Amino acid sequence: MNLTEVRKEFDRNIEKYNSLGQNVAESLRILLQSANLKTLSIYYRIKDLDSFLEKIERKSYQKPFEETEDICGIRIICYYQKDISKIEEILTKEFETIDSFKKENDLDYNEFGYRSHHLIASIKKEWESTPNFRGLSKLKFELQIRTVLMHAWAEIEHNLSYKNKAQTPRHFRRKLGVISAVLEDADQKFDELKKESEKYQKQLLKDAKNNRLVNENKTELNMDSLQVFMDFNFPKRSKHNGATGRLLNKMVENNISLIDLKNAWDKIKPHFKEMERDFFGNSTQRWLQAGIAEFILELTSERHLGLHSGITQMKTEQLMKKYFA
Repeated sequence: MNLTEVRKEFDRNIEKYNSLGQNVAESLRILLQSANLKTLSIYYRIKDLDSFLEKIERKSYQKPFEETEDICGIRIICYYQKDISKIEEILTKEFETIDSFKKENDLDYNEFGYRSHHLIASIKKEWESTPNFRGLSKLKFELQIRTVLMHAWAEIEHNLSYKNKAQTPRHFRRKLGVISAVLEDADQKFDELKKESEKYQKQLLKDAKNNRLVNENKTELNMDSLQVFMDFNFPKRSKHNGATGRLLNKMVENNISLIDLKNAWDKIKPHFKEMERDFFGNSTQRWLQAGIAEFILELTSERHLGLHSGITQMKTEQLMKKYFA
């Protein structure tokens, strides 16, 4: 193996690997978003020349560019363990999978962070029909899937520079083992909490369909109950978690309950389309879900609440006089 030639070959191909990493990472963002799978981040890295040379020397590779499978590495950091298998399913469907393995099968005392799932893959030949992937189908890349907590552990462990048991001072091993166990338990509990949250949201939606969501004011006002109320009553309008959170905080500040919101909607609903058109004039602009809730609460309140920045006391009085005089 001629190292001079290897260096030249590496330099000739580095831009291709950068293009591969950038375009695969962007494609993954689109694919996972379409599947409603939220991630903390998706990013890629290209192995530097020194790391590449060290690896092929350590592994005694004779055909380094064929045998090295992680020159381009792409990492997907998701929130929940249960999402890992869903992401893997999408990856194996969309890419040519060469190999897959789970580091958790060989875990040691301090290896929680290495539970990440790995796939070696390449793009499908037909992807080369698009300019971004032209000439890249023969290049392999490694995909790693981790939860946020797996990633946090791996990054901190890497910073501590303890790669295995032999490298770790004995009096640190127990502490690292305890931390690893706590993180593993936390990862599982986040999964359980997510499952319970989804079950709770389904029950709230069922209550809404059966007209029991705000029955006798027994439903707690929180992000889930407020969002389900708006999903059920304003189904064709866009929602935004930040806007829902701000609305919830304003409702709590003004001591407004879900039953107050329901009563406001019951009163305004028959006239809402006309009132919204009056508010925006000839514009095609329309409110998001939270905007509707703020609007109807302002109109039905006996005082100006300051919930909706676009509704002045004068505007409120004009609309109410027109439709309820």
